Amino acid sequence: MYRKLAPTTIALAVFASFNATADYIGLEDYQGKPASTHTLEANQALAATLPWHDVSAFERTQRGLIAEFGNHAAGELKNRFQYMAEMSVDEIPPTVNPSIWRQGMLNYAAGGLYQVTDGVYQIRGADLSNMTIYRTDNGYVIHDPLLSKEAAAASWDFAKAHLPKINGEHKITGMIYSHMHADHFGGSRGIYESGDFAKDAKIYAPKDFIKELADENVIAGTAMGRRANYQYGTTLANDAKGIVDNALGLGTSRGEVTLVAPTTEIETREKVVTIDGVEFHAINMPGAEAPAEIVLYVPQYRSLNTAELTYDGMHNIYTFRGAKVRDSLVWTKYLTELKLRFVDSGLVDNIHAAHSAPVWNNPNTEGNEIAEYMTLQRDNYGFIHNQAMRLANHGVTIHDVGRKIESLVPESQKQTWHTNGYHGSYSHNARAVVNLYLGYHDMNPVNTNPLKTQDKSCVYVNAAGADVLYKAGLEHFNNGEYQQASQLLNDLVQCDPNNLDYRFALADSFEQQGYQSETMAWRNSYLQGAVELRTGEIMPSIKLASSDVIANTPTGMFLDFIAVRLNAEKAEKAGLDFSFGLYHPDVEERYYGEVSNANMSNIEVDTLPKTDVELIIHKADLTKLALGQTTLDKLLKSGQAGIKGDGELIGKLAATLDKFDGMFEILPMPTK
Repeated sequence: MYRKLAPTTIALAVFASFNATADYIGLEDYQGKPASTHTLEANQALAATLPWHDVSAFERTQRGLIAEFGNHAAGELKNRFQYMAEMSVDEIPPTVNPSIWRQGMLNYAAGGLYQVTDGVYQIRGADLSNMTIYRTDNGYVIHDPLLSKEAAAASWDFAKAHLPKINGEHKITGMIYSHMHADHFGGSRGIYESGDFAKDAKIYAPKDFIKELADENVIAGTAMGRRANYQYGTTLANDAKGIVDNALGLGTSRGEVTLVAPTTEIETREKVVTIDGVEFHAINMPGAEAPAEIVLYVPQYRSLNTAELTYDGMHNIYTFRGAKVRDSLVWTKYLTELKLRFVDSGLVDNIHAAHSAPVWNNPNTEGNEIAEYMTLQRDNYGFIHNQAMRLANHGVTIHDVGRKIESLVPESQKQTWHTNGYHGSYSHNARAVVNLYLGYHDMNPVNTNPLKTQDKSCVYVNAAGADVLYKAGLEHFNNGEYQQASQLLNDLVQCDPNNLDYRFALADSFEQQGYQSETMAWRNSYLQGAVELRTGEIMPSIKLASSDVIANTPTGMFLDFIAVRLNAEKAEKAGLDFSFGLYHPDVEERYYGEVSNANMSNIEVDTLPKTDVELIIHKADLTKLALGQTTLDKLLKSGQAGIKGDGELIGKLAATLDKFDGMFEILPMPTK
């Protein structure tokens, strides 16, 4: 599978002609169109420039294999991509960018339990992330228990079948979350409820883990879920016209996202934590890949776990689903710190991470493979940061900087697989850097108070004429100028979403761009857009705020979310103007808030001032209320909750709150 390759050729499958009509009545039997001649030529031209001779990542992926999943439940994810089993890196479907196909094959190659070094093991290929397992004196520590309860439980079951018992058992002596993204804690109940979790075992997480987790998944959780449908292509099939890879891993497991709350957060910049006889040097490195994140140095095993600061590809500075823009400059400083302190000083023999295979030094060569790897990773983010801001200081705007950056990428980065844009891209990451410093506005006065999207599109359509734009869009399409075609056809669809000719033509142009995209989120977004244009269907959104996440959300943030749900128009009509208090007697927390001027605000207080209404409710009961497991009336009647003051104000407030279903349009749906 990973033999050294000559510049690859793209295998042509047998397809119906590109102009064949298709039935897009619904998603059940949906099929995309074939690659056009222009797409085939573009992908072949790219393939000729790629460093196919470098197969080191495949060798690293296979190194240390203890056992493959086979038919075990831990291999469920890999089995979904079974079509890849019959293919190799140099058999690239014409509907897939050759670089991301190679990344998909690399991620498909992982599937089992691996030894990083004596005492350090990883489950790879069971989920989007890796589960790392450290041997301690009397058991094992689990680091990053995957995305779902089911995947974590199956993975630990598989690991136990191949790891030695210690004192007659496979005791779990601790668990560590590297950061607050769901694929690093979502399977926690699968570990915690396995029957092997020691009663005195602690769960460690970075500083502000719970706060940042809630901040990212609750306030904008519904919008993020809908946008994630595009980033991850939730309606796409696992095939060569759909999802071929998820950049960080092959894909995601299916199951329940859970959260067992950490018992210990690493509050200081660095802390040495001893777990069952093994020292873990936990170092907080927030604000780069995640707002809360720790890396681990384990001196006993001469190992450094870089969490998600390194992986075999370029990461996101901005993620399409929506999250706070990341700081690429501080990212480079963290990698420089780790390199100087642990790698250049010779304190580690390997680095391993939450995604991809580890990197080892070769004792038989003079070079330092780990240092070279980390230098390239660091310079990747440094290049994007420094060049984006250099260009911005020359007046290159946020809308143009991505294209400009793409033309400047040095050959050393182009010819290195693990700096390619599978998750992030040079283009959208550069725009994120400019946004972090200068914001979204390019200072062109026409964008100071822009027209609404549909109104702007109709200005163009009405000025040029729909037939003229449609004809021009098709001409661009036939010339293989798919982005230009999309620009014109999108205005037509925005202005007239019921016209199927416009919708299908725009879908065709998106689809070909998806087939040519190296970046996972670009490919999936283009293809997901094509699906929705053709079918007129919106699928339910990914639910980012699971019951465990809601249960662990601080009440202040829960009230912040209530404030986001407040419909200003309804609040103004209702004349809402009052103060309120909320008291949790079980945890001795008090919150004060005001509803005024069609707005709601709150703070936590030590002593509650006089208010118009006060709700007394246990924190656990507030969670049940938020999850719809009970009602306020039931709690009041049972005496589990109480109200002081004018209780009708709570009902009036509730009547003004919006409900979010996550089914909003991204591309306009037909109205008939």
